[in-house]
Amino acid sequence: MARLFFLLIALILTHSVAMVYFENLSWADALWLSVTTVTTVGYGDISATSWQGRLSTTLCLYILAISLLAQLAAEFFEYRLKKRDDKLRGNWIWSDMNKHLLIINTPAENSDAYLERLIGQMRATPKFAQLPLQILTRNYPKGLPRELSAHSVVHYNGGPEHAKSLAAVNVNQAAFIVILARDGSDPLSDSLTFDILSRIQDIGSSATILVECIADENRQRLQRAGADVVIRPIRAYPELLVRALATPGTEVVLENLFTHDESNLQRVDLDFSHILWKDIITVFMDNDFGIPLAYIDAEGVHSNPAALHSGSGSGIISMTRAGCTIPANTLRAAFARLQTAADATS
Repeated sequence: MARLFFLLIALILTHSVAMVYFENLSWADALWLSVTTVTTVGYGDISATSWQGRLSTTLCLYILAISLLAQLAAEFFEYRLKKRDDKLRGNWIWSDMNKHLLIINTPAENSDAYLERLIGQMRATPKFAQLPLQILTRNYPKGLPRELSAHSVVHYNGGPEHAKSLAAVNVNQAAFIVILARDGSDPLSDSLTFDILSRIQDIGSSATILVECIADENRQRLQRAGADVVIRPIRAYPELLVRALATPGTEVVLENLFTHDESNLQRVDLDFSHILWKDIITVFMDNDFGIPLAYIDAEGVHSNPAALHSGSGSGIISMTRAGCTIPANTLRAAFARLQTAADATS
């Protein structure tokens, strides 16, 4: 297309020279005549009168230049249509994509629903709300679902096992990279994730990288390969992945709550009335009963209330160490002392 454009300019300039030479026009009038003629506007205010000028106009403009302009217009619109189709189908390379959040792979099952929730949570997180977001996957060769496109997401149709695809999505310029396990229950996915990490390191990237890991024994291996955050695949709660990416380290705390290895959540059933939340925390900490996270009353569960909140309820949920037991009688006695002290000062 560039060659046709320059050929068109050459024909316009050639015709302008002919008009200056044969019709004694000024350069401005000659160029005006050439442009208005080739664009088929044809104001008629200036025209060639000599046979040499008319012949030049016929050959340079009517026969050649106007045909070239039509061909250029057709190729331009064809290029625009192809570009739009390439973007839709994931064949377009977004060369200006940088400081973006890149998602590599899509789940083998229910990928549309999972990605919609995952990306929705990312857009709801201030740290990621304005970041360009791109997906590297082969799952959408005909285009992303409308629900994903609504979040201003683009994708590239390729596989991360090819360095060419990783280069196409600018992994070296990404701010965050999420590598999803292809199969959330198959340990073989860890090997594929390791291969992707190795290729990213070969290209070079300073991004914060989160990976899903199936087998716990592979965690350190993936970390040595370059993963900053390693989390178990929890397809029902993509919110956990987003929290871990936004604040690395929280994934360890959250995952420990699901096991009995380090931290446990315990519920203590006891009635209390009008006690400040900060005083409840103090009682638990002084007795090494963990950290209270929420209290329960007739309206439900209230997590992380304000320090000066005065609460009444029938139970407290606390995060404790593994093996810790919380005797309710000890708490009742401590709360009774708090209540007595409060009554004495009121």
